[in-house]
Order: sequence, then C-alpha cells, then structure tokens
Amino acid sequence: MRILNIIDHILDKDSGNVVLSQKEIPKDNLEVSKYVEKVIEKLFRSEYLELDLQRIPMLAQFWQGSDDFQQNTEKFALDYFEAIKVHEKIPGGDLLFFNVELDDLSHVIGIAKLDYTQRYIHNVEYDDDVLVNNIVKNNSILPSPGQGVKNMILIDQEKVKIREQQYTGESGKWLMSKDFLNIAAVPTKVSTDVKQIKKSIQKISEKYDDADDFAVTSKTQQAIHDSLENDGVIDNDYIADVVFEQKEEAKAEFKDQLAKKAIEPVVTVPNANYFEKKYERQKIKLDNGIEINVPISLLKNRDAIEFETNPDGSTSVVIKNVGSLKSNF
Repeated sequence: MRILNIIDHILDKDSGNVVLSQKEIPKDNLEVSKYVEKVIEKLFRSEYLELDLQRIPMLAQFWQGSDDFQQNTEKFALDYFEAIKVHEKIPGGDLLFFNVELDDLSHVIGIAKLDYTQRYIHNVEYDDDVLVNNIVKNNSILPSPGQGVKNMILIDQEKVKIREQQYTGESGKWLMSKDFLNIAAVPTKVSTDVKQIKKSIQKISEKYDDADDFAVTSKTQQAIHDSLENDGVIDNDYIADVVFEQKEEAKAEFKDQLAKKAIEPVVTVPNANYFEKKYERQKIKLDNGIEINVPISLLKNRDAIEFETNPDGSTSVVIKNVGSLKSNF
C-alpha cells in the first residue's frame, strides 16, 4: 500500500471544538501507514453497505476534487462535528482521512471515525522535586486497528463502502448514513435480513413441518452457506426449496412474509466471502450448557456426528471418529 495523503482532525466533544490539522502526516510515517492498512483490511473482513458513489454527493466531492484533499477534509470534519455534538452517546474522537494506492494499484479514499476509549496509564509526576509514578485515566485512547473501526467510509471511483454503528440516547437514534450523509432509502444490513429470513422459516416450519427445530435451523444454515458459496448472493427461492422441499404452501407463505418485510427474493451481499465464512459453521447449544461448533459440511455426515431422539423425547448428540482431542486455554 502506498500513502498519497493522510491527515487527522480531532473532534473534542469535551471542549466543544474541532482541532483541524494544518498539515498532513508525513507519507513515510510507517506506524500510521501500518495502522491505515490494518483498518482497511479489517473493513474488508467485516459487514458493510455498498452504494453507488453518485448517490452521495458529500462523498463524491472527495473523488472529484482530490486536488483539494486538505480543504475537503476540513469541511467534512466541521460538518460531522456539528452533526454529532448534541448526541450524548456519540463519543469524541479523531477523523482520520487517507488517500492511498492499494497493492493491486487501485486507488481509494477513506474516512475513519476513531472513537475515544478510556484506559488507565502510568504518569510520571513530581511532588516537591520527588518523583512519583502515578496511575491516571486517559479519556482519549484511540482504538487498535485490530478492533475494527465502528464508523468508516471507503470510496473508489464508482462505489462507497460504509461500516457504521447506530447510537441511541436521549437525543434519539443516530446513524451516519441516514443522519449525516443524507442517503435516501438506506438498505438494511445483510445480517438483519438473514435474521428475518431465519425467523420466518422457523415460524412457518412450526406450521407445516414436523421436523425438530435443530433440523430446520441446520437446513437453513446449510442453504444460506451454499447459496453464498455458489452464487455470492442469498437466493431465497433456493433456500425455500432446500428447507421446505415439496411443501409448496409453505414456500408460498415464506415468500409472502419476505415481501411484507421488504426483503428481496435475491439478497445482494457486498462482502460474500465474509458471510460465507460466517455461516460455514453451526453452533449447537445444549440444555446442559455444552456448546459444539460444527462445520456445516459435517452436519449431514453420520460418520462424524449423529443426533438421536431418545424415548423420553430428549436428544443425544454422538460425536464419532475423533482422532484426538485438543483443549484451548
């Protein structure tokens, strides 16, 4: 990755001021370069919205006016601070702006809101010329790049990737895409759609299917994973065929419920690799507190794991052909 421009502005909510940097961070600052690289990598390994750049004039100006990078960052930081200063749940932080060339030679512009966190640090003080090592609370610690950034924007020539967090307090709800970027009809998160899909399947299966909850859940998880792996989308017609098989009334009711919830028959997934990995394992939680994390590929393999229904209605889980046991501490 090659840094072209990078600048950091401070949003100090305690003092009610924006501290604008008058100069960019040197391009050869290796620590900052590593930080930006890890922040970008973390975004690509997470869930984000992806929208056409032209839908968001406030961000399109960064691409169209890249020669005025410093000026664009200052205006954005001032406007952003005005938007968040009255919301008590939104912490202060830094706005880190970067213009970089990635390893594949593609060019992206990024904006990362680095929320402050509180940490205790040591502080060297003097009391009447006597050195005292003290412990104090620092309220302006920036997040490590490995934690990921809760609110981040990545812009290329055509698309905008947005990762964001909703804040809820006495001032109401605040979402960057809706309440600052003024994006009309913000699409729901893929994970939110998946929750609704699973909930609808569970409800309908109780009406039409005699299968137990675990069997339905496993089929659904497998179908979602396979749809992502094969086509990079969540195809709800395919999921209905897998879960409900020949039950046409159940399929019709499932599709009707999705339509009422404004979920498309085919859900576009901006980061299919992330979701494919997320749904490639099924977590099984037993009543006795035991949890088992099973790869989807093994759920139907009776040589690896088997679920037996006991005469009293309880279920036994039998794990087979285990070569060795490993324990993580």
